[in-house]
Amino acid sequence: MNEHGPVGKVGTVGIGALAAAAFLTACGSSTPPASTPGTPGAYPSAYAGAPGAYPGAQPGYATAPPGYAPAAPQAYATAAQPGYAAPPPGYPGAAPAAAPPAYAQPGVAPAAAPTVGPGQAPGQPTPAPLAQTDPNSLQGILQGLQNAMTGTVVPGGGTVPGDLTEAGLRAFALKAAPGMQPEGDLLKQNLTEGQHAVMMVTLQAGKCYTILGFSGLGAVKDVDLNLLAPPLYMTLAGQDLTHNNTPAIGQAPNPMCPVIAYPLQYKLDVFARSGSGAVAAQLYSKAKN
Repeated sequence: MNEHGPVGKVGTVGIGALAAAAFLTACGSSTPPASTPGTPGAYPSAYAGAPGAYPGAQPGYATAPPGYAPAAPQAYATAAQPGYAAPPPGYPGAAPAAAPPAYAQPGVAPAAAPTVGPGQAPGQPTPAPLAQTDPNSLQGILQGLQNAMTGTVVPGGGTVPGDLTEAGLRAFALKAAPGMQPEGDLLKQNLTEGQHAVMMVTLQAGKCYTILGFSGLGAVKDVDLNLLAPPLYMTLAGQDLTHNNTPAIGQAPNPMCPVIAYPLQYKLDVFARSGSGAVAAQLYSKAKN
């Protein structure tokens, strides 16, 4: 009989328990011990939105490691990839919505944009031509006007008795503007060949107009009259197309009869194309029938 039997069994069990405890201490447990917040090395209780937490972290997850910066949310691509739905309008990266068409009804064309022609200011339409013109001559007229002089005017349509230029103009008016009376000032100017003189004339609805010019024998052989329309005076409203010393715009039986309700100021250009001497020009008018 072994005297130490009981003791030997206890000792064996105790040694086995110690060995098991040592093994567990060396390998570590799969369940971490409970930690107290604030203890160094402890896992703090993280929650979604806490500073340093992973985006969308749930309670009990560890905080982000030092230096980790959450990535910015990725925007949808402007063009949808195969198998993916297009991003909703307004989402970052979504393609901008196309502008709505100018018209919605099928077969209805959009209104054409207003055009602005030479010498026409936006919002101020140029009056329609009042008499015959030659558009091909406009460029030369505008160049000549750069050095034009302001014409000398005589109030009341001329008052010098025995003046051959004034007398010749009045005689020409009996044929070219019958039934009309002088209106406004008379332009009376000595011009050399190639020289321009200008004056302003006012035209309004309710009347019909004729503009006449005259130069005597031995003076200007070819006088031209050009009427330029407001607002910029760079388009022709009427023009004399003859080549003589008795020019006319709106000569009878085709006078100029404006339709715009309010008065407009036009620029009259008197041009000595050939020859030199005294020239007279006058606006004539009568009530519109």
